[in-house]
Amino acid sequence: MIEPQDWRTLWDELHAEDAGRGAAVERDRLRQRARQYAEPLPEDDHSLAVLRPVLSFELGAERYAVDVGLVHGVRDNLRLVRVPGAPPYYPGVMNVRGQIITALDLRRFFELDPALDGAPAREALLVRAGRLTLALLARTVLGVQELPAESVHPVENLPYTHGITVERLIVLDLPLLCEDDRLFVGEKI
Repeated sequence: MIEPQDWRTLWDELHAEDAGRGAAVERDRLRQRARQYAEPLPEDDHSLAVLRPVLSFELGAERYAVDVGLVHGVRDNLRLVRVPGAPPYYPGVMNVRGQIITALDLRRFFELDPALDGAPAREALLVRAGRLTLALLARTVLGVQELPAESVHPVENLPYTHGITVERLIVLDLPLLCEDDRLFVGEKI
């Protein structure tokens, strides 16, 4: 007959053997996964490269999208404080967790026809690109979606964009937009 302390010793030995085997299997699986991730994608495999995650929003009668990696938050409580002498596309600033963020009205920045403005902005996308952190005003934030790269068609006379989709979603090139000299008020670049 096996004594209770012997059962415990036997259990510990078996468990250690299983744990060691499990750890070795896990290491092998992780090594295999690392090798797969390190391999370049075949020329004809665009399954990972074609999707572009974007955050879409409405502004006036238009729908826009920005790279989701540049968005750091969405605010629905727009308490803007007007800054005297600021250009009309900067309707004010807002306090976000102690940081003062400049709000950018793309309708005014792009000089869109006021008749096409639609409803006023109710939300703001907090974005960072280049040296700027801005609150892009939006009527409504629609949400995150993944766009196939081939669905975005470049348009020559549409500056600061990657292009437009068949569904009329304008995909903004935010880093390019944030290089525009007009956004740097009172500063020489």
